Amino acid sequence: MSGNTRRSSWSESSTNHIKADVIILGCSLPGFVTAHKLKKKFGDTMDIVVLDLTGKEVGGSKCNVAFVDEDEEEDKENAYKNTAQKVLDTVGRRYITVYAKEFKIPLPKAIMTPDKVKSPLNKLFEYSTGGIVDCTQDFHDFDYLNIFESFELNRYQTLLDQSMRNLFQSYSIDNVSERKQLIYFDQTTMEKHICNELIFSNSKDIMRNMVRLVCGAPANVVSVLFYLHQCYRTSSTRNHLDGDNIKMREKLLGHCRKRIANKLQKSLANITMPAKSISKISTYSNEQVILKTLKGDQNYVCNLLAMAIKPDELRNIEVEARLLYNNEIAITSEMKKGKSKKFLIQYEESFWKRFGYSGDILSVRGPILWATERPDLSLTGSLEKYAALIGFLRVKENDDDDSKEAVIKQLVRLFGEDAATPVSYRETEIADVYIPRCGDYIGLRLLTGKTKPSFLEWGALDVFADGDLAAALEAGHTTYLHLMRCLRPQAQTYEDVSIADWPTMLNGNPFKIWFAQVTLKRSVNLMFYTAAAYIGMRVIQNYMRK
Repeated sequence: MSGNTRRSSWSESSTNHIKADVIILGCSLPGFVTAHKLKKKFGDTMDIVVLDLTGKEVGGSKCNVAFVDEDEEEDKENAYKNTAQKVLDTVGRRYITVYAKEFKIPLPKAIMTPDKVKSPLNKLFEYSTGGIVDCTQDFHDFDYLNIFESFELNRYQTLLDQSMRNLFQSYSIDNVSERKQLIYFDQTTMEKHICNELIFSNSKDIMRNMVRLVCGAPANVVSVLFYLHQCYRTSSTRNHLDGDNIKMREKLLGHCRKRIANKLQKSLANITMPAKSISKISTYSNEQVILKTLKGDQNYVCNLLAMAIKPDELRNIEVEARLLYNNEIAITSEMKKGKSKKFLIQYEESFWKRFGYSGDILSVRGPILWATERPDLSLTGSLEKYAALIGFLRVKENDDDDSKEAVIKQLVRLFGEDAATPVSYRETEIADVYIPRCGDYIGLRLLTGKTKPSFLEWGALDVFADGDLAAALEAGHTTYLHLMRCLRPQAQTYEDVSIADWPTMLNGNPFKIWFAQVTLKRSVNLMFYTAAAYIGMRVIQNYMRK
């Protein structure tokens, strides 16, 4: 039973074994979600154990957020329901809402309904040359670009949206025709795709910035397919800089992740146990999974194992070939860790508002890539002591230096000398998603998408690190559904399955399909060939007359 020490009948040594029906290896957020859902579903009728390999407790939010106190939750229930029961149009909002509702965590408007906290003040766009433009519309409308730059950028995003629909809505992963398309996209890096499709430097730089912000990695290490998958979860490649899309705010602020993880950890305290380092994972008689410890004095045995550790933690664990093939091990071991940096700079007052600015910044020059005034995250109406800007910084390889001087210099360039004397400055690294190599994405989808795992469930492999709360919740919930199909299929409920349904709001508009194929390069080529054909016809006509 859970937590009980047994002596194995098949072991030839005196090794102690801890047995369970299901073991979740690792205390990552996807692992917490998997264990919580299984425990809630099966209660004491099934032995479920969470092995904590780190021994570290997940702390509460370090963000300046005023959550409702436990005693006040009942009084604030109506305010919470009004926020949580919105009609959700993205996978991200859906998962955050479901788990926030379960643990009665207030959902700030800045994350769930950002369209209601938009500012009428001007935003700033900074060109790579240092030029600065005011914009009154949302960033994704690109009203600061010239007509040609705006045309090709909108056209390119339409192309990506259409590709998402074709890849992730029309077919299943097992469809042969889709697999051919997936291979094409997966072997094409994002940087090559951007350079082949876009002409103007501003259009290219904006797309590169978006890739950095969404994936936590530069365009030249992200495949088109992986980027499309990340964007499809939020319904579109558009609107990642300002507006309805919550992914960047979710990554930047992170308080929902820490709060939910803390609640989940407390709910699983009685089935979580510290574990010694795992050296090998093997199987016995095709019936059980055995986790052998480094010293071998205590092993763990289960019928099903859910992997909830980070890919780089697998490098020190030997996995038997029957459980994980060499090519699958290579996929996880070669994944690149995405890296983002966020900054918080505080001032005594919001001086930018005096000049008619909202504090929103988009820059393709850097070091600030994207910034906004720190949103009001309190449902209790508490006031912050200082005004603050919060956002993402450009991250260079092997560059751990503080960017304070460069950030202040950039803000002075944008807002004037009032920005030269901040009250405080802080920047923090975000452990972002693990990026699969361009040729490995299909294998990763197949590995984490198996509907009937025989021994191991890899859906909870924590490739999302700290950067994507909704993706981590989704991975844990999907793993729970996979395990349930093996353990007790009839126990699945409509609510559990419906949460995992993907959005279908990307419509196949024939005009958009045609528009996605129109590029400036193709238009110039068409004009050239048309002019050449016209001149050729006139030459032939003159020759015939003579």
